[in-house]
Amino acid sequence: MNWERVEGNWQDFHGKVLQQWSKLTNDDLNQVKGRRDALRGKLQQRYHMAREAAEQQIEDWVRTVGEESRTSAKTGESIQSAYEHWFEHMVDMQRQSIALMSQRMGKAMELPARFAECRNPADIAKAQAEFASTMVADYFEAGRQMLNVLTDATLAGAQTEAIGQRVQRPKPRRGR
Repeated sequence: MNWERVEGNWQDFHGKVLQQWSKLTNDDLNQVKGRRDALRGKLQQRYHMAREAAEQQIEDWVRTVGEESRTSAKTGESIQSAYEHWFEHMVDMQRQSIALMSQRMGKAMELPARFAECRNPADIAKAQAEFASTMVADYFEAGRQMLNVLTDATLAGAQTEAIGQRVQRPKPRRGR
């Protein structure tokens, strides 16, 4: 990252400058207004350091902030990718749930027609038993499929959580 970016977005970097050099005040930063030479002068004044030392600290800070920005951008892309993966799994699970319910409703609609064909109570009991057996088998198979999808989505969620924890990890402070 270069100083022009810092100077052009000075208000955005206010907090990072104060985090890096806690002896500086908001008034100091308002006077600096993004000018590198003014920041160097304030560092020399507040920290009683030589011009070269102040310049080196500014250079190190600019490099660190630039690296954090690049890391943050990569992490943001990783988080977006993980959430997209998780969302795809959730949509797939919803699709499978809808398919299962549609299939079950269709089979349930067939049951009254099968009852109408029955000639005695034994035939009705047999039709009910076949229906229940088919229903249980269908639910177990659909449950297995949805569990696979959910497991994949949970793994994607764990990946997202791990990325989120990396993002929230506090950065070490330097230059104080």
